[in-house]
Amino acid sequence: MQAFLSFLPIAALIAALVAFKLPAWKAALAALAVGVVIAAGMSCPASTMASAALGGAKTGLFPIGLVIVAALFTYAVTVESGAMEEIKRGLTSLSPDRRFLALVVVWGFGNFMEGMAGFGTAVAIPCAILVGIGFDPMRAVLCCLVANTTPTAFGSVGVPTAVLAGETDLALPRLSQTVALLQLVVTAISPFLVVFIADGFRGVREKWRLALLADVAFIVPWLVVAATCGCELPDVVGGLSVMLVMAFAGERRGIDLRRQAWAWLPFGLVVAVLGASAALPPRFRLSPGLLVLAAGFAGGLCQRLGPARLARLFAQTCRRYSLALTTICAVLALAKVMGAAGMTENLADAVVAATGSAYAAVSGAVGALGGFVTGSGTSTNVLFGSLQASVGTGASEKLVFASANVMGAGIGKMICPQSIVFGCATAGIAGRESEVMKRALPYFAAVLALACAVTSVASLCGY
Repeated sequence: MQAFLSFLPIAALIAALVAFKLPAWKAALAALAVGVVIAAGMSCPASTMASAALGGAKTGLFPIGLVIVAALFTYAVTVESGAMEEIKRGLTSLSPDRRFLALVVVWGFGNFMEGMAGFGTAVAIPCAILVGIGFDPMRAVLCCLVANTTPTAFGSVGVPTAVLAGETDLALPRLSQTVALLQLVVTAISPFLVVFIADGFRGVREKWRLALLADVAFIVPWLVVAATCGCELPDVVGGLSVMLVMAFAGERRGIDLRRQAWAWLPFGLVVAVLGASAALPPRFRLSPGLLVLAAGFAGGLCQRLGPARLARLFAQTCRRYSLALTTICAVLALAKVMGAAGMTENLADAVVAATGSAYAAVSGAVGALGGFVTGSGTSTNVLFGSLQASVGTGASEKLVFASANVMGAGIGKMICPQSIVFGCATAGIAGRESEVMKRALPYFAAVLALACAVTSVASLCGY
């Protein structure tokens, strides 16, 4: 009964989005209300609920909301200055084929951004660029959501996997290796899914060699770095490798490098400041949102937008995405309330009790639940990391189940309301979140089934 009640807020959120097709902010607030009522029925003190909800909302605004607004502001700067038109010309000069461009922007630049910053930037910025170069907004959002599942484990300079090691007392070098190897199959299919979303079966049939090239360009350095250097840089190196390889594979017709450097300057400054921050000890690092915002302002000044114009542009960005921020705050408040009332743990314990020796087949689903509720690989590892490892009966199985947790978290983010809001807001289709979730569900189910099968095989083989 406790598990059933604990699932009701999630069911309410899904129903509000998919069945009743409410805007995401209304669905999130309705689910939060259901969660508060159920938490009160579970005797959770009102003060505890209020503290949890406020804490979640605060996290939704800072650092997550700030990162998203800063990323969208940086994109708006390139539009306002005319740089986005030059970026479009540069990308299309590599190839007029949108399947090629999807791989460059989503699988290359998107994975790179996830490794550098995380917090939704790998959905928001690539999606904005795709729409800017003429992609159908719905396809752009789906491409970014599906592709962003793989790099989550090593996103934000490896924070999710580092946190998982701390929660489970597993050795970080070995854990990084296991995470990469367990995700190998899911990672390998991702570029093909991007091409499929961009152009269906025809696209895969015509461009499978290109998808394979992008696949190898990412996977090889990604695996090597994860196995030898740890969790901080696999996504960064892999994403950069994809962009370089695809640039050489493209046509490169009449690219003006000087004008391209000027156009990409705000994004280049974002990469530079995030890279410099990543090189510092953790205690000296600033919030990614502040760094992206500062880079966006600096890029705008370099592109001859005055301070007053930039300030107006930032205010417009905040107003435009206020409902998206409301959604993020409400979803995170719900996640915190569910955690404070014990609902999240009830769901995980019910899954463990129901599956018994077959737990390997659903360990990824537990991580996906966390990713759906929290929208964060790091938060999912805090919630379920130690539980997943404790189910394992030996050292190797503990590594597999812990790794399945962060793999599942990335897959859960594919249908997480936060991620969907990021994409819809950037693509200019706010209010169509329910349609995006409906279209993303088949991809989510297929990838999760594959991930669970891989975890089962790894557990049976005694990795």
